[in-house]
Amino acid sequence: MQRRIKAQPQETAAYQALIDHKQATLNVLLSQIPDVTTFTQLGELIGYSHEWVRQRLVRAPEKLYKNGKRYKVPRGVAEDFVRSVFV
Repeated sequence: MQRRIKAQPQETAAYQALIDHKQATLNVLLSQIPDVTTFTQLGELIGYSHEWVRQRLVRAPEKLYKNGKRYKVPRGVAEDFVRSVFV
């Protein structure tokens, strides 16, 4: 038989503060994404290299805009990508 460990009230408050801080940080990042962005801009925003971002986003090229040989990332795709990285 297993017992569940119940959190103390102050631990619950600290945990909730961390969740709120993470959500606020994510909201700030999402608000800084332009309508159409590049891999480099997105990488700088979230703190990863543009190559790392490119490798993950080019897996579904139908969601990206193509401008000659270059890809551009629409805002909705960029927001989903940032959420997947930080959640």
